[in-house]
Amino acid sequence: MSHNRPCCLCSQIQGDPTNDLIAAMLPDQPYVQRVLFESETFAAIPSLGPLAPGHSLLCPKAHINSFAESDRCFDADFLAAKRDLRRILTSLYDSPVHLFEHGMASKGTRILCTVDHAHLHFLPLPGPSFAQIPAIDGRWDAFAGSPQQLRELADGNEYILYEAPDGRSCILRASAETLESQYMRKLFAKWIGQEESWDWRETPNAALADEAWRRFVRFSRGGNRLRGESVWAGSASS
Repeated sequence: MSHNRPCCLCSQIQGDPTNDLIAAMLPDQPYVQRVLFESETFAAIPSLGPLAPGHSLLCPKAHINSFAESDRCFDADFLAAKRDLRRILTSLYDSPVHLFEHGMASKGTRILCTVDHAHLHFLPLPGPSFAQIPAIDGRWDAFAGSPQQLRELADGNEYILYEAPDGRSCILRASAETLESQYMRKLFAKWIGQEESWDWRETPNAALADEAWRRFVRFSRGGNRLRGESVWAGSASS
Protein backbone atom coordinates (compact mmCIF):
# COMPACT_ATOMS: atom_id res chain seq x y z
CA MET A 1 0.00 0.00 0.00
CA SER A 2 1.40 3.40 -0.89
CA HIS A 3 1.23 6.00 1.84
CA ASN A 4 1.80 9.70 1.28
CA ARG A 5 0.22 11.30 4.34
CA PRO A 6 2.07 11.63 7.66
CA CYS A 7 1.22 8.75 9.99
CA CYS A 8 1.31 9.42 13.71
CA LEU A 9 2.00 5.75 14.52
CA CYS A 10 4.88 5.58 12.04
CA SER A 11 6.31 8.76 13.54
CA GLN A 12 6.11 7.41 17.07
CA ILE A 13 7.67 4.07 16.13
CA GLN A 14 10.47 5.72 14.16
CA GLY A 15 11.17 8.41 16.73
CA ASP A 16 10.19 11.24 14.42
CA PRO A 17 9.07 14.24 16.50
CA THR A 18 7.41 16.04 13.57
CA ASN A 19 4.20 14.00 13.83
CA ASP A 20 4.52 12.20 17.18
CA LEU A 21 1.21 13.11 18.81
CA ILE A 22 2.16 12.09 22.35
CA ALA A 23 5.27 14.26 22.23
CA ALA A 24 3.29 17.15 20.74
CA MET A 25 0.96 17.08 23.74
CA LEU A 26 3.87 17.07 26.20
CA PRO A 27 5.81 20.11 24.90
CA ASP A 28 7.55 20.76 28.21
CA GLN A 29 9.31 17.38 28.11
CA PRO A 30 12.45 16.61 26.07
CA TYR A 31 11.63 14.47 23.06
CA VAL A 32 11.91 10.71 23.59
CA GLN A 33 10.90 7.77 21.44
CA ARG A 34 8.08 6.20 23.41
CA VAL A 35 8.31 2.62 22.19
CA LEU A 36 7.72 -0.12 24.74
CA PHE A 37 9.62 -2.77 22.81
CA GLU A 38 10.29 -3.79 19.25
CA SER A 39 11.15 -6.87 17.26
CA GLU A 40 12.32 -7.04 13.67
CA THR A 41 8.83 -6.45 12.28
CA PHE A 42 6.62 -5.18 15.15
CA ALA A 43 6.67 -2.43 17.76
CA ALA A 44 4.58 -1.83 20.87
CA ILE A 45 3.63 1.71 21.86
CA PRO A 46 1.39 3.25 24.53
CA SER A 47 -2.07 4.30 23.38
CA LEU A 48 -2.69 8.05 23.27
CA GLY A 49 -6.33 7.34 24.12
CA PRO A 50 -5.98 4.89 27.00
CA LEU A 51 -9.22 3.44 28.34
CA ALA A 52 -7.25 2.15 31.33
CA PRO A 53 -3.64 2.40 32.58
CA GLY A 54 -1.34 0.33 30.40
CA HIS A 55 -3.54 0.46 27.30
CA SER A 56 -1.05 -0.29 24.53
CA LEU A 57 -0.90 -0.90 20.78
CA LEU A 58 1.05 -3.56 18.91
CA CYS A 59 1.84 -2.31 15.41
CA PRO A 60 3.66 -3.67 12.37
CA LYS A 61 6.59 -1.44 11.52
CA ALA A 62 5.53 -1.53 7.87
CA HIS A 63 2.58 0.72 7.10
CA ILE A 64 -0.29 -1.66 6.31
CA ASN A 65 -4.05 -1.33 6.82
CA SER A 66 -4.67 -4.33 9.07
CA PHE A 67 -3.11 -7.43 10.56
CA ALA A 68 -5.07 -9.46 8.01
CA GLU A 69 -2.76 -7.89 5.40
CA SER A 70 0.47 -8.99 7.08
CA ASP A 71 2.67 -11.45 5.25
CA ARG A 72 2.60 -14.99 6.58
CA CYS A 73 6.39 -14.96 6.93
CA PHE A 74 5.91 -12.63 9.91
CA ASP A 75 3.35 -14.83 11.70
CA ALA A 76 5.79 -16.36 14.19
CA ASP A 77 7.18 -12.95 15.13
CA PHE A 78 3.66 -11.57 15.54
CA LEU A 79 2.51 -14.43 17.78
CA ALA A 80 5.62 -14.09 19.96
CA ALA A 81 5.22 -10.32 20.27
CA LYS A 82 1.52 -10.70 21.10
CA ARG A 83 2.25 -13.32 23.75
CA ASP A 84 5.03 -11.29 25.34
CA LEU A 85 3.18 -7.99 25.44
CA ARG A 86 0.11 -9.59 26.98
CA ARG A 87 2.21 -11.41 29.57
CA ILE A 88 4.06 -8.27 30.65
CA LEU A 89 0.95 -6.11 30.81
CA THR A 90 -0.84 -8.79 32.85
CA SER A 91 2.06 -8.74 35.31
CA LEU A 92 2.56 -4.97 35.43
CA TYR A 93 -1.11 -4.12 35.93
CA ASP A 94 -2.22 -7.27 37.74
CA SER A 95 -5.11 -7.58 35.33
CA PRO A 96 -6.32 -9.73 32.45
CA VAL A 97 -5.68 -8.20 29.04
CA HIS A 98 -8.27 -7.88 26.27
CA LEU A 99 -7.20 -7.60 22.64
CA PHE A 100 -9.09 -6.02 19.76
CA GLU A 101 -8.54 -4.60 16.29
CA HIS A 102 -10.63 -2.61 13.84
CA GLY A 103 -9.35 -3.90 10.52
CA MET A 104 -9.62 -1.86 7.33
CA ALA A 105 -10.44 -3.43 3.99
CA SER A 106 -7.30 -4.20 2.02
CA LYS A 107 -8.40 -2.09 -0.96
CA GLY A 108 -10.76 0.24 0.82
CA THR A 109 -10.34 3.89 1.71
CA ARG A 110 -12.60 4.03 4.77
CA ILE A 111 -10.53 4.20 7.97
CA LEU A 112 -12.33 2.08 10.52
CA CYS A 113 -10.56 3.36 13.62
CA THR A 114 -9.40 6.83 12.41
CA VAL A 115 -5.79 5.68 11.80
CA ASP A 116 -4.89 3.74 8.66
CA HIS A 117 -1.94 1.93 10.25
CA ALA A 118 -2.71 -1.52 11.63
CA HIS A 119 -2.74 -1.61 15.43
CA LEU A 120 -3.88 -4.28 17.86
CA HIS A 121 -5.18 -2.90 21.16
CA PHE A 122 -4.01 -4.44 24.45
CA LEU A 123 -6.33 -3.34 27.24
CA PRO A 124 -5.57 -4.41 30.83
CA LEU A 125 -9.02 -4.49 32.40
CA PRO A 126 -10.65 -6.76 34.99
CA GLY A 127 -13.72 -8.28 33.30
CA PRO A 128 -15.84 -8.58 31.37
CA SER A 129 -15.62 -12.26 30.66
CA PHE A 130 -15.98 -13.47 27.10
CA ALA A 131 -19.58 -14.52 27.70
CA GLN A 132 -20.50 -11.17 29.29
CA ILE A 133 -19.59 -9.02 26.30
CA PRO A 134 -22.96 -8.12 24.81
CA ALA A 135 -21.53 -7.54 21.35
CA ILE A 136 -20.41 -11.15 21.05
CA ASP A 137 -23.61 -12.41 19.51
CA GLY A 138 -24.73 -14.37 16.49
CA ARG A 139 -23.04 -11.95 14.11
CA TRP A 140 -19.60 -12.98 15.34
CA ASP A 141 -17.63 -16.04 14.22
CA ALA A 142 -15.40 -17.85 16.69
CA PHE A 143 -12.03 -19.03 15.39
CA ALA A 144 -8.73 -20.30 16.74
CA GLY A 145 -7.03 -16.91 16.45
CA SER A 146 -4.22 -17.75 14.05
CA PRO A 147 -3.03 -15.05 11.62
CA GLN A 148 -3.70 -17.34 8.67
CA GLN A 149 -7.30 -17.90 9.75
CA LEU A 150 -7.71 -14.15 10.23
CA ARG A 151 -6.59 -13.55 6.65
CA GLU A 152 -8.97 -16.18 5.33
CA LEU A 153 -11.96 -14.94 7.33
CA ALA A 154 -11.38 -11.27 6.55
CA ASP A 155 -10.87 -12.03 2.85
CA GLY A 156 -9.79 -8.47 2.16
CA ASN A 157 -12.84 -6.90 3.83
CA GLU A 158 -13.37 -4.79 6.94
CA TYR A 159 -13.57 -6.67 10.22
CA ILE A 160 -13.46 -6.30 13.99
CA LEU A 161 -11.32 -8.77 15.91
CA TYR A 162 -11.65 -9.54 19.60
CA GLU A 163 -9.50 -11.89 21.69
CA ALA A 164 -10.51 -12.53 25.29
CA PRO A 165 -7.92 -12.82 28.09
CA ASP A 166 -8.30 -16.61 27.96
CA GLY A 167 -7.31 -16.60 24.28
CA ARG A 168 -10.71 -17.21 22.74
CA SER A 169 -11.03 -15.24 19.53
CA CYS A 170 -13.89 -14.10 17.34
CA ILE A 171 -14.37 -11.88 14.33
CA LEU A 172 -17.18 -9.62 13.16
CA ARG A 173 -17.04 -9.34 9.39
CA ALA A 174 -18.53 -6.62 7.25
CA SER A 175 -21.69 -7.69 5.48
CA ALA A 176 -24.57 -5.54 4.37
CA GLU A 177 -24.09 -3.37 7.44
CA THR A 178 -21.22 -0.94 7.82
CA LEU A 179 -18.97 -1.63 10.79
CA GLU A 180 -19.00 1.18 13.32
CA SER A 181 -15.85 3.25 13.80
CA GLN A 182 -14.09 2.65 17.15
CA TYR A 183 -16.78 0.09 17.97
CA MET A 184 -14.78 -1.83 20.58
CA ARG A 185 -13.57 1.37 22.22
CA LYS A 186 -17.19 2.41 22.68
CA LEU A 187 -18.04 -1.01 24.11
CA PHE A 188 -15.28 -1.02 26.72
CA ALA A 189 -15.75 2.65 27.59
CA LYS A 190 -19.38 1.87 28.39
CA TRP A 191 -18.35 -1.17 30.42
CA ILE A 192 -16.07 0.88 32.70
CA GLY A 193 -18.54 3.75 33.03
CA GLN A 194 -16.65 6.22 30.83
CA GLU A 195 -19.06 6.45 27.93
CA GLU A 196 -17.92 9.96 27.07
CA SER A 197 -14.27 8.94 26.71
CA TRP A 198 -14.43 6.41 23.88
CA ASP A 199 -13.12 8.70 21.12
CA TRP A 200 -9.36 8.92 21.53
CA ARG A 201 -9.13 12.00 19.32
CA GLU A 202 -11.57 13.88 21.55
CA THR A 203 -10.20 12.65 24.89
CA PRO A 204 -6.45 11.94 24.49
CA ASN A 205 -4.36 11.46 27.61
CA ALA A 206 -0.70 11.93 26.75
CA ALA A 207 0.34 11.95 30.42
CA LEU A 208 -1.14 8.50 31.01
CA ALA A 209 0.46 7.22 27.80
CA ASP A 210 3.81 8.60 28.96
CA GLU A 211 3.43 6.90 32.33
CA ALA A 212 2.72 3.57 30.63
CA TRP A 213 5.94 3.93 28.67
CA ARG A 214 7.93 4.91 31.78
CA ARG A 215 6.57 1.92 33.65
CA PHE A 216 7.91 -0.34 30.91
CA VAL A 217 11.27 1.43 31.08
CA ARG A 218 11.47 0.85 34.83
CA PHE A 219 10.66 -2.80 34.20
CA SER A 220 13.48 -3.06 31.66
CA ARG A 221 15.92 -1.34 34.01
CA GLY A 222 15.25 -4.14 36.43
CA GLY A 223 16.95 -6.50 33.99
CA ASN A 224 13.76 -7.83 32.43
CA ARG A 225 13.29 -8.48 28.73
CA LEU A 226 10.44 -9.81 26.72
CA ARG A 227 12.61 -12.08 24.62
CA GLY A 228 16.16 -12.23 23.30
CA GLU A 229 15.55 -10.35 20.05
CA SER A 230 13.43 -7.63 21.58
CA VAL A 231 14.97 -4.17 21.81
CA TRP A 232 13.92 -1.77 24.52
CA ALA A 233 13.72 1.74 23.10
CA GLY A 234 14.51 4.98 24.84
CA SER A 235 15.22 5.71 28.46
CA ALA A 236 13.23 7.70 30.95
CA SER A 237 14.65 10.91 32.30
CA SER A 238 13.06 10.38 35.67
